[in-house]
Amino acid sequence: MRRFFLAFFPLPLLAFSGPLAAERQKDPAAAGRDLALAVCGNCHVVEKGRIEPLLKAPAPSLSSIVARREVNEAWLRAFLSKPHGNMGRLQKMPNPRLADFEIDGIVAYFQQLKKRW
Repeated sequence: MRRFFLAFFPLPLLAFSGPLAAERQKDPAAAGRDLALAVCGNCHVVEKGRIEPLLKAPAPSLSSIVARREVNEAWLRAFLSKPHGNMGRLQKMPNPRLADFEIDGIVAYFQQLKKRW
């Protein structure tokens, strides 16, 4: 599991470089969704009917996380900015080591999800 995550971790960065970067800056929630699919989607259900997580049983879905009372922009930024390897059933949630602009995108995506609730 760990090898797969590390081997594919650089993929999200491709979405933020080259011609796609300018398009994604116009829609940070879409960039955050793409990043969440690539990074978080290994373990979490990002969107129903999309990529099936590798982790069996999957970690909590992003929609269930966003529905939690304590999850707001400040909480999410703090959570994504620090290592969180002591979480989950097996206490092995990897630290995604996100850049600030990547955190901005994921926060925008979560805010979009929260509006649906």
